Amino acid sequence: MSDVLFLTVRALEPVLIHYLASNLIIMIGTSMGLHADAASLTTITAVLVLPLFLSMMKRDERNGNRRDHEKMPLWMYGAIPVFAAACNLIAAAGMNGILQMGESLFGIRISNEVQEGLFRGWLPMQILGLGILVPIMEEVLFRGLVYNRFRDYNKEWLSLILGAAVFAVYHGNLIQILFAFPMGLIITEVYRRGKTIRAPILFHMAVNLSSVLLSYGGRLGG
Repeated sequence: MSDVLFLTVRALEPVLIHYLASNLIIMIGTSMGLHADAASLTTITAVLVLPLFLSMMKRDERNGNRRDHEKMPLWMYGAIPVFAAACNLIAAAGMNGILQMGESLFGIRISNEVQEGLFRGWLPMQILGLGILVPIMEEVLFRGLVYNRFRDYNKEWLSLILGAAVFAVYHGNLIQILFAFPMGLIITEVYRRGKTIRAPILFHMAVNLSSVLLSYGGRLGG
């Protein structure tokens, strides 16, 4: 029992590190009178913690005799973004349908201020930060570290669910949890089949970039 508890804490350790780093960045920015938008703060945190997470992942690979840098076939570089964008569009349409049905039937409107805040920032920062840097960091964190550490002491199917659940809950609100859990399952499966961290990074980038562009297009249309 104590071994399972230790290994669970070890699996969640990188998430705690990111949480503390994120709050530290906010505190420093507030104390200095800086008013950076959510996309900028998220990007700054990603840049700061990424070197540490990469180092932790490489150390895990050495200790577990695990190799995570297999060459990805060229066709996957085209197929993964297309698949990711399609998944994002389907999931977004499904979520909008559920939210509209909930509001019309039960009069319940669920706020998604976190995501809306992320997409209100400067567009180049959204593209560079949310579209490129944040997906790299999150995939190293949630797939390269959390999921792989769960795999050290759980069955494959349970590690898949636990990793996706942590990924979803960490997004912080009900709408994002409902969206992120199935997306986390898909991304992890892309990781398993691609056999390299590049595969889920590419998928995650395509999802985030398509979300940024859809949000920007919606603001222009509005």
